[in-house]
Amino acid sequence: MSAVKAEKTRRLTEKQQNYWQAEIDVCRADILHWFDRWVWTYDPRLIGDRDGAYVPLKLWPKQREIVVWMLAQIQAGQEGLVEKSRDVGATYLCAGVALHQWLFKPGFKATFGSRKVDYVDRRDNPDSIFAKIRLMLRRLPRAMLPDGFNYVRHDTFMRLVNPANGALICGEGGEDMGRGGRSSVYFLDEAAFVPHVEAVERALSGNSDCVIWVSSVNGMGNLFARKRHSILKQHQIARLHWRDDPRKSESWAQAKQASFADPAAWASEYDIDYAASLEGACIPAAWVESAKQLMRLEPKLMSAKAVVGLDVGAGKAKSVAVTRHGPLVAPPVSRSEPDTTDTALWALDIARQADARCLAFDAPGVGAGVTSALMKQDVSSRLIIAPINTGTGPSSRRWPDGRLSSDMFGNLKAEIWWLCRTALQRTHEHVTFLRSGKGRAHAPADLLALPSGDAESDALCLQLSLVKWERNDKGRIVIEGKPALRQRGIASPDHADALMLTFVEPDSYGMLEVL
Repeated sequence: MSAVKAEKTRRLTEKQQNYWQAEIDVCRADILHWFDRWVWTYDPRLIGDRDGAYVPLKLWPKQREIVVWMLAQIQAGQEGLVEKSRDVGATYLCAGVALHQWLFKPGFKATFGSRKVDYVDRRDNPDSIFAKIRLMLRRLPRAMLPDGFNYVRHDTFMRLVNPANGALICGEGGEDMGRGGRSSVYFLDEAAFVPHVEAVERALSGNSDCVIWVSSVNGMGNLFARKRHSILKQHQIARLHWRDDPRKSESWAQAKQASFADPAAWASEYDIDYAASLEGACIPAAWVESAKQLMRLEPKLMSAKAVVGLDVGAGKAKSVAVTRHGPLVAPPVSRSEPDTTDTALWALDIARQADARCLAFDAPGVGAGVTSALMKQDVSSRLIIAPINTGTGPSSRRWPDGRLSSDMFGNLKAEIWWLCRTALQRTHEHVTFLRSGKGRAHAPADLLALPSGDAESDALCLQLSLVKWERNDKGRIVIEGKPALRQRGIASPDHADALMLTFVEPDSYGMLEVL
């Protein structure tokens, strides 16, 4: 080789080395860049497409949020939960996050667990978790692999070793999960379906501070649901719904739903409906989903004079305020401070900013302090302050079928929940009509558009479909109380109760004062 050619080769090699070093540095610092440039996925349903079944994993906006959220949980060393629809790539996201940290974080260790070992690693199962990790690994450029890495020595059954930095990805399955050493993060796959999961949780408590529970839903009778609704805080919870997938449309959903013999299976596996098989749910989750879509589909919705509902929190419970402008519900707001005077002034400020005609709140118990504080305020605008006891009798309302509320409901709480239920039922019928011509059209003023996309709004929408109704010994409708909810592992539905208070008609109650 001539000296000139050798110099050209040297410069080319140096240029390539510099490129890869710069690219690796960017990937180390930016996990989203790494996903976008170097991560692949596999879908055998695409075998007939031009590009085949192996395709780059192009993250959707929601998937990007989930990746960043997972990394934040790992860095903070705290527990997290991902509730998901089927076929939204959640396992690929977990595998990708683990592989990224394996590449770039010395001493990192991720463990994947599932109810069966075969779901974690089985060479002839392309759907196993380690098969997904290997797919990503083998599609990486050689320059990005660890120094000294050898597939035969370092990629073995349920174990992937990084010889350059000591990082490790391993797997477990069955009832002994969590007992295999310590981990930087533990991903528990399909956690809602793991048998004897309480024993697994006890083992996991000593394995890692960061356990990520990932699952489609399986009703309310399991630890995954209790963690979602009663144990973890909102910032520890992530949601990946089929509507987040830009590949899926309403027509796809209708066709897919029609393929299920059991409607509850669709609701549970795709619509993330914990109450799919719940008998006596006051507000079906399908109605809530329609209300979340209403703003996009119905251009004739008109705002009206606002009403603010306030659910007053006691002790560590939050106080939640919901503002409703006719059919339009604004995102809830909440505060954790227990001082009732401060809560009263906070709610009053919300009502003033919304130019509300009424501020309705639950008056019994801790609400008495709010009542006292509000009655001392000098309110210059005309605002109805409405301390409500939902345990009292229903109003004198006459319903379209001619019945009185006093004949239908055991108390005011049941009446206002039923008013909200009726509005959401009409909304579901109206949205169905707009989408398919089926259902039934209603006046926009009789509908209810729910907010979504932020933690407070998602909490409201979720709580609405978890509460049951039944009939008392007199045959009147009553709503499930907080003690019964706690027995089912559900925390107080404070966001939903705040919305219900916006359905109170204060002019019907002589106990109110107008300031």
